[in-house]
Amino acid sequence: MDTSGDVTSKEHHLVTDAAHARVNPLIELLEADKPIFSVWANYYGVGADYQVAASLQASPHYDFLLYDLEHQPYDLGQLRRFLWDLLDPATLVTGGRGAIKPVIARIPPGGRDSTTWVTKQVLDMGVAGLMLPHVETPEQALGAVAAARYAQHPDARDLHPEGLRGYSPAVPARYWGLDPHDYQARSDIWGLDPLGELLLIFIIESRRGVDNVRAIAEGLTEAGVRCILWAGGGDMSISYGEPPYGGEQPATEAGIEAVLSAGREFGLPVGMNNYRSVEADFARGARAFFTLGPQAIATSPLSDEARRAVGR
Repeated sequence: MDTSGDVTSKEHHLVTDAAHARVNPLIELLEADKPIFSVWANYYGVGADYQVAASLQASPHYDFLLYDLEHQPYDLGQLRRFLWDLLDPATLVTGGRGAIKPVIARIPPGGRDSTTWVTKQVLDMGVAGLMLPHVETPEQALGAVAAARYAQHPDARDLHPEGLRGYSPAVPARYWGLDPHDYQARSDIWGLDPLGELLLIFIIESRRGVDNVRAIAEGLTEAGVRCILWAGGGDMSISYGEPPYGGEQPATEAGIEAVLSAGREFGLPVGMNNYRSVEADFARGARAFFTLGPQAIATSPLSDEARRAVGR
Protein backbone atom coordinates (compact mmCIF):
# COMPACT_ATOMS: atom_id res chain seq x y z
CA MET A 1 0.00 0.00 0.00
CA ASP A 2 1.37 3.41 -0.93
CA THR A 3 1.94 5.51 2.19
CA SER A 4 3.28 8.68 0.58
CA GLY A 5 2.50 11.58 2.88
CA ASP A 6 0.76 9.26 5.34
CA VAL A 7 3.64 8.53 7.71
CA THR A 8 3.42 10.88 10.64
CA SER A 9 5.30 11.27 13.89
CA LYS A 10 4.59 8.58 16.44
CA GLU A 11 4.51 11.24 19.14
CA HIS A 12 1.55 12.87 17.35
CA HIS A 13 -0.61 9.83 17.97
CA LEU A 14 0.53 8.43 21.30
CA VAL A 15 1.32 10.20 24.55
CA THR A 16 4.72 8.96 25.68
CA ASP A 17 5.01 8.68 29.42
CA ALA A 18 6.75 6.22 31.69
CA ALA A 19 3.46 4.88 33.00
CA HIS A 20 2.49 3.34 29.65
CA ALA A 21 2.10 -0.39 30.23
CA ARG A 22 3.75 -2.65 27.71
CA VAL A 23 1.52 -4.60 25.37
CA ASN A 24 4.25 -7.20 24.95
CA PRO A 25 5.08 -8.56 28.43
CA LEU A 26 8.35 -10.08 27.18
CA ILE A 27 9.85 -6.62 26.87
CA GLU A 28 9.17 -5.85 30.53
CA LEU A 29 10.76 -9.13 31.62
CA LEU A 30 13.86 -8.68 29.47
CA GLU A 31 14.30 -5.05 30.52
CA ALA A 32 14.21 -6.27 34.13
CA ASP A 33 16.94 -8.83 33.23
CA LYS A 34 14.55 -11.72 33.85
CA PRO A 35 14.64 -14.99 31.90
CA ILE A 36 11.75 -15.86 29.58
CA PHE A 37 10.53 -19.38 28.82
CA SER A 38 8.87 -20.76 25.72
CA VAL A 39 7.69 -23.86 23.92
CA TRP A 40 7.36 -24.64 20.22
CA ALA A 41 3.97 -24.85 18.52
CA ASN A 42 3.43 -26.23 15.03
CA TYR A 43 6.65 -28.21 15.45
CA TYR A 44 7.99 -31.55 16.73
CA GLY A 45 4.67 -33.17 17.52
CA VAL A 46 2.95 -30.10 18.95
CA GLY A 47 0.23 -28.97 16.56
CA ALA A 48 -1.55 -25.69 16.00
CA ASP A 49 -5.18 -26.62 16.53
CA TYR A 50 -7.63 -25.20 19.05
CA GLN A 51 -6.83 -27.79 21.75
CA VAL A 52 -3.12 -27.01 21.59
CA ALA A 53 -3.73 -23.26 21.62
CA ALA A 54 -6.07 -23.50 24.60
CA SER A 55 -3.68 -25.79 26.50
CA LEU A 56 -0.62 -23.63 25.89
CA GLN A 57 -2.44 -20.42 26.77
CA ALA A 58 -3.53 -21.99 30.06
CA SER A 59 -0.06 -23.33 30.89
CA PRO A 60 1.72 -21.44 33.69
CA HIS A 61 5.10 -22.70 32.51
CA TYR A 62 5.65 -20.51 29.44
CA ASP A 63 5.85 -16.77 28.84
CA PHE A 64 5.61 -16.97 25.05
CA LEU A 65 5.13 -19.39 22.21
CA LEU A 66 7.44 -19.97 19.26
CA TYR A 67 5.49 -20.83 16.12
CA ASP A 68 7.36 -22.61 13.35
CA LEU A 69 6.99 -21.63 9.71
CA GLU A 70 10.50 -22.64 8.65
CA HIS A 71 10.15 -26.43 8.68
CA GLN A 72 6.37 -26.59 8.35
CA PRO A 73 4.19 -25.46 5.44
CA TYR A 74 3.91 -21.70 5.07
CA ASP A 75 0.25 -21.55 6.08
CA LEU A 76 -0.76 -18.11 7.33
CA GLY A 77 -4.41 -19.11 7.58
CA GLN A 78 -3.43 -21.68 10.18
CA LEU A 79 -1.24 -19.15 12.01
CA ARG A 80 -4.13 -16.66 12.11
CA ARG A 81 -6.48 -19.30 13.53
CA PHE A 82 -3.91 -20.25 16.16
CA LEU A 83 -3.48 -16.65 17.26
CA TRP A 84 -7.20 -16.13 17.64
CA ASP A 85 -7.62 -19.46 19.45
CA LEU A 86 -5.31 -18.11 22.16
CA LEU A 87 -7.76 -15.32 23.01
CA ASP A 88 -9.41 -16.86 26.05
CA PRO A 89 -12.37 -14.71 27.18
CA ALA A 90 -11.82 -15.40 30.89
CA THR A 91 -8.16 -14.40 30.63
CA LEU A 92 -9.05 -11.20 28.79
CA VAL A 93 -11.57 -10.26 31.48
CA THR A 94 -9.31 -10.99 34.46
CA GLY A 95 -5.85 -10.26 33.08
CA GLY A 96 -6.37 -7.98 30.10
CA ARG A 97 -4.86 -8.26 26.65
CA GLY A 98 -1.33 -8.48 28.05
CA ALA A 99 -2.14 -11.81 29.69
CA ILE A 100 -2.48 -13.52 26.30
CA LYS A 101 0.80 -15.26 25.55
CA PRO A 102 2.85 -13.52 22.84
CA VAL A 103 3.63 -15.56 19.73
CA ILE A 104 6.92 -15.21 17.90
CA ALA A 105 7.02 -16.82 14.48
CA ARG A 106 10.11 -18.40 12.97
CA ILE A 107 9.92 -17.47 9.29
CA PRO A 108 11.32 -19.53 6.39
CA PRO A 109 13.84 -16.99 5.03
CA GLY A 110 16.62 -15.75 7.23
CA GLY A 111 19.88 -13.98 6.81
CA ARG A 112 20.76 -15.75 3.59
CA ASP A 113 17.54 -14.69 1.85
CA SER A 114 15.40 -11.61 1.31
CA THR A 115 12.92 -11.45 4.18
CA THR A 116 10.86 -8.41 3.18
CA TRP A 117 7.70 -9.93 1.73
CA VAL A 118 7.46 -12.79 4.24
CA THR A 119 8.15 -10.42 7.13
CA LYS A 120 5.27 -8.08 6.34
CA GLN A 121 2.83 -10.93 5.73
CA VAL A 122 3.64 -12.65 9.03
CA LEU A 123 3.68 -9.42 11.06
CA ASP A 124 0.30 -8.53 9.61
CA MET A 125 -1.13 -11.62 11.33
CA GLY A 126 -0.44 -9.95 14.70
CA VAL A 127 2.59 -11.80 16.05
CA ALA A 128 4.72 -10.19 18.75
CA GLY A 129 7.98 -10.74 16.91
CA LEU A 130 10.00 -12.81 14.49
CA MET A 131 12.73 -15.42 14.73
CA LEU A 132 15.11 -15.33 11.77
CA PRO A 133 17.25 -18.38 10.97
CA HIS A 134 20.82 -18.46 9.67
CA VAL A 135 21.84 -14.87 10.35
CA GLU A 136 25.51 -14.57 9.43
CA THR A 137 26.44 -10.88 8.99
CA PRO A 138 25.57 -7.47 10.45
CA GLU A 139 24.14 -6.45 7.07
CA GLN A 140 21.74 -9.38 7.10
CA ALA A 141 20.58 -8.56 10.62
CA LEU A 142 20.04 -4.87 9.90
CA GLY A 143 18.26 -5.73 6.65
CA ALA A 144 15.82 -7.83 8.66
CA VAL A 145 15.30 -4.90 11.05
CA ALA A 146 14.46 -2.61 8.12
CA ALA A 147 11.99 -5.16 6.72
CA ALA A 148 10.17 -5.38 10.06
CA ARG A 149 9.54 -1.68 10.69
CA TYR A 150 7.30 0.90 9.06
CA ALA A 151 8.77 3.94 7.33
CA GLN A 152 9.62 6.66 9.86
CA HIS A 153 8.98 10.39 9.75
CA PRO A 154 11.82 12.00 7.76
CA ASP A 155 12.83 14.05 10.81
CA ALA A 156 12.65 11.15 13.26
CA ARG A 157 15.69 10.54 15.44
CA ASP A 158 15.34 6.82 14.76
CA LEU A 159 15.05 7.05 10.96
CA HIS A 160 17.66 4.34 10.34
CA PRO A 161 17.53 1.49 9.51
CA GLU A 162 14.85 3.00 7.30
CA GLY A 163 11.67 0.94 7.45
CA LEU A 164 10.42 -1.11 4.50
CA ARG A 165 7.27 -2.67 5.94
CA GLY A 166 4.11 -1.91 3.97
CA TYR A 167 1.39 -0.11 5.93
CA SER A 168 -1.74 -2.19 6.50
CA PRO A 169 -2.24 -2.29 10.29
CA ALA A 170 -5.93 -3.08 10.70
CA VAL A 171 -5.61 -6.82 11.47
CA PRO A 172 -2.48 -6.77 13.66
CA ALA A 173 -3.70 -3.68 15.52
CA ARG A 174 -6.95 -5.45 16.34
CA TYR A 175 -5.07 -8.50 17.60
CA TRP A 176 -2.77 -6.37 19.77
CA GLY A 177 -5.84 -4.58 21.17
CA LEU A 178 -4.81 -1.15 19.85
CA ASP A 179 -6.03 1.37 17.33
CA PRO A 180 -3.96 1.48 14.11
CA HIS A 181 -2.01 4.62 15.09
CA ASP A 182 -1.01 3.18 18.45
CA TYR A 183 -0.09 -0.11 16.79
CA GLN A 184 2.12 1.76 14.32
CA ALA A 185 4.03 3.21 17.26
CA ARG A 186 4.15 0.14 19.50
CA SER A 187 5.12 -2.26 16.71
CA ASP A 188 8.44 -0.57 16.08
CA ILE A 189 11.56 -2.57 16.98
CA TRP A 190 12.45 -2.84 20.65
CA GLY A 191 15.22 -0.38 21.44
CA LEU A 192 14.92 1.76 18.32
CA ASP A 193 12.05 3.71 19.86
CA PRO A 194 11.00 4.00 23.53
CA LEU A 195 7.59 2.64 22.52
CA GLY A 196 8.90 -0.19 20.35
CA GLU A 197 7.74 -3.66 21.42
CA LEU A 198 8.43 -5.84 18.39
CA LEU A 199 10.94 -8.51 19.44
CA LEU A 200 13.39 -9.92 16.91
CA ILE A 201 15.37 -13.11 17.50
CA PHE A 202 18.43 -13.72 15.33
CA ILE A 203 19.58 -17.34 15.20
CA ILE A 204 23.34 -17.74 14.98
CA GLU A 205 23.68 -21.29 13.70
CA SER A 206 26.65 -21.63 11.36
CA ARG A 207 30.42 -21.26 11.39
CA ARG A 208 30.12 -18.01 9.47
CA GLY A 209 27.53 -16.68 11.89
CA VAL A 210 29.76 -17.53 14.85
CA ASP A 211 32.76 -15.91 13.18
CA ASN A 212 30.71 -12.71 12.75
CA VAL A 213 28.59 -12.79 15.91
CA ARG A 214 30.52 -10.03 17.66
CA ALA A 215 30.19 -7.78 14.60
CA ILE A 216 26.48 -8.63 14.40
CA ALA A 217 25.94 -7.70 18.05
CA GLU A 218 27.99 -4.53 17.65
CA GLY A 219 26.14 -3.45 14.50
CA LEU A 220 22.73 -3.99 16.06
CA THR A 221 23.73 -2.17 19.25
CA GLU A 222 25.18 0.80 17.38
CA ALA A 223 21.89 1.05 15.47
CA GLY A 224 19.98 1.10 18.78
CA VAL A 225 18.36 -2.30 18.27
CA ARG A 226 17.52 -4.50 21.24
CA CYS A 227 16.97 -8.14 20.36
CA ILE A 228 17.77 -11.74 21.26
CA LEU A 229 20.77 -13.56 19.82
CA TRP A 230 19.89 -17.24 19.71
CA ALA A 231 22.65 -19.85 19.88
CA GLY A 232 21.34 -22.46 17.44
CA GLY A 233 23.31 -25.53 18.42
CA GLY A 234 21.66 -27.98 16.03
CA ASP A 235 22.56 -26.47 12.67
CA MET A 236 25.73 -25.08 14.19
CA SER A 237 26.98 -28.57 15.03
CA ILE A 238 26.34 -29.74 11.47
CA SER A 239 28.20 -26.69 10.17
CA TYR A 240 31.19 -27.76 12.28
CA GLY A 241 30.90 -31.39 11.16
CA GLU A 242 29.88 -32.58 14.62
CA PRO A 243 26.91 -34.80 15.59
CA PRO A 244 23.78 -32.74 16.32
CA TYR A 245 22.26 -33.08 19.79
CA GLY A 246 24.65 -35.72 21.09
CA GLY A 247 28.24 -36.88 21.16
CA GLU A 248 31.37 -34.79 21.39
CA GLN A 249 30.82 -31.19 20.23
CA PRO A 250 33.85 -29.09 21.19
CA ALA A 251 33.55 -26.68 18.24
CA THR A 252 29.82 -26.28 18.78
CA GLU A 253 30.27 -25.58 22.48
CA ALA A 254 32.89 -22.97 21.60
CA GLY A 255 30.46 -21.44 19.09
CA ILE A 256 27.69 -21.25 21.67
CA GLU A 257 30.10 -19.60 24.10
CA ALA A 258 31.00 -17.05 21.39
CA VAL A 259 27.31 -16.12 21.07
CA LEU A 260 27.00 -15.81 24.84
CA SER A 261 30.17 -13.72 24.97
CA ALA A 262 28.84 -11.31 22.32
CA GLY A 263 25.58 -11.01 24.25
CA ARG A 264 27.40 -10.23 27.48
CA GLU A 265 29.68 -7.67 25.84
CA PHE A 266 26.89 -5.72 24.19
CA GLY A 267 24.13 -6.30 26.74
CA LEU A 268 21.93 -8.41 24.47
CA PRO A 269 19.97 -11.37 25.88
CA VAL A 270 20.90 -14.75 24.44
CA GLY A 271 18.54 -17.64 23.71
CA MET A 272 19.31 -21.31 24.26
CA ASN A 273 17.98 -24.51 22.73
CA ASN A 274 17.09 -26.33 25.93
CA TYR A 275 16.38 -26.19 29.65
CA ARG A 276 19.06 -28.71 30.65
CA SER A 277 21.30 -26.22 32.46
CA VAL A 278 19.18 -23.12 32.95
CA GLU A 279 20.94 -21.87 36.07
CA ALA A 280 24.42 -22.22 34.59
CA ASP A 281 23.34 -20.76 31.24
CA PHE A 282 21.60 -17.87 32.99
CA ALA A 283 24.90 -17.06 34.74
CA ARG A 284 26.57 -17.04 31.30
CA GLY A 285 24.08 -14.48 29.93
CA ALA A 286 21.24 -16.61 28.56
CA ARG A 287 17.83 -15.05 29.10
CA ALA A 288 15.52 -17.00 26.76
CA PHE A 289 14.91 -20.74 26.77
CA PHE A 290 12.67 -23.10 24.83
CA THR A 291 11.55 -26.67 24.96
CA LEU A 292 9.66 -28.85 22.48
CA GLY A 293 7.58 -32.00 22.15
CA PRO A 294 4.09 -33.06 23.26
CA GLN A 295 5.20 -33.75 26.83
CA ALA A 296 5.88 -30.04 27.27
CA ILE A 297 2.16 -29.22 27.05
CA ALA A 298 1.30 -31.00 30.28
CA THR A 299 4.46 -30.76 32.36
CA SER A 300 7.03 -28.11 33.15
CA PRO A 301 10.57 -28.75 31.93
CA LEU A 302 11.83 -26.63 34.81
CA SER A 303 11.38 -27.20 38.53
CA ASP A 304 9.97 -24.52 40.80
CA GLU A 305 13.31 -24.44 42.60
CA ALA A 306 15.21 -23.77 39.35
CA ARG A 307 12.76 -21.02 38.39
CA ARG A 308 13.27 -19.29 41.72
CA ALA A 309 17.03 -19.58 41.36
CA VAL A 310 16.91 -17.45 38.19
CA GLY A 311 14.49 -14.91 39.59
CA ARG A 312 11.18 -16.26 38.28
